[in-house]
Amino acid sequence: MDETDDLDILVKSEFEKLYSELDDEKRKLISSNSIKNIIFYLIDNPKVNPKKNTKLQELGEIRMKKKLLDYFKAVRTTDLDKYSASDLYKEYVNHIGQFMTEYYKFSGDGGKIVVFTGFVILTFGVILDTILMLVNWISFPTFSILFLILFIVRRVIKFKQRRLFGMFY
Repeated sequence: MDETDDLDILVKSEFEKLYSELDDEKRKLISSNSIKNIIFYLIDNPKVNPKKNTKLQELGEIRMKKKLLDYFKAVRTTDLDKYSASDLYKEYVNHIGQFMTEYYKFSGDGGKIVVFTGFVILTFGVILDTILMLVNWISFPTFSILFLILFIVRRVIKFKQRRLFGMFY
């Protein structure tokens, strides 16, 4: 057993221990679904990204595992509420999520931000449709519907692949 295997076991056991200590409300505050998705790809199902530097990915994975352990320690020593959980998310999980986005094709639109993202995409579609209707290029709101369908399909694919992370997700 090498150092990486020990680190993997430690991360999983620490998360399971932390998860069992928290009630349902606190579990949401620590972005437990995001952490589960990250652990799934970082530890249970790691894959080398052929388009990236393999050595950098390996070193990054070790750093992210250590960052997860730091996050678990910080959660234990913090009186969790919406604001402190948000600060911890920005300090730890968001950085891990950026790494996962780069190497594992994660998407950072898990949780409550999905409503905002959907609204922005729909607004962009409505504006585009309005402009094209004014110049008589279309007579039906095509882009609004198209963007909404693409957004929903992308979200479903990412959800099924367990490649989402987000605050309070």
